[in-house]
Amino acid sequence: MKRILIIGSNGAGKSTFSYKLSSKLQLPLVHIDKIYWSDNWKVTPKEQFEALVLDEARKDQWIIEGNNIRSLPQRLKYADTVFWFEFSPLMCIWNVFKREIKYFKKARPDVPNGCVSKLSFHFLKDVWNFNQKNHDRIVEMLDDCEGIDVVRFRNHKEVEKYLNKL
Repeated sequence: MKRILIIGSNGAGKSTFSYKLSSKLQLPLVHIDKIYWSDNWKVTPKEQFEALVLDEARKDQWIIEGNNIRSLPQRLKYADTVFWFEFSPLMCIWNVFKREIKYFKKARPDVPNGCVSKLSFHFLKDVWNFNQKNHDRIVEMLDDCEGIDVVRFRNHKEVEKYLNKL
């Protein structure tokens, strides 16, 4: 494992897992949100975003964490391992609320400075619908890739069990 993708819904625990995995494997960690967003939730222009993602993906070793589906095929071309967080929508919503409390009026470490959390109905709806909207597309993308190990997590116990084995 030298090029690892961590994907799944917002609130699934991808960032927390990525920090732990990066520490255990001593691999550099890249958060897609730090590339996609700039200060104060401004979207990085598409061409610039794609170039930055490609620059990261071409490196020899990395963990790239994030649920940006549009850039997933580009990242999959270079990955050798995918950790897919397939948590229930209810669990993800619960985790989003816990995260909101923890980082109230602060930027999280996995987003750029100035990106203070903004909880909205639209965001919660996206979290709730993530699996339904994206599951089949993700399966299709993964099926098109050969030689990639895919590890699927459905709850925190599976995540902790995996980390404890490393």
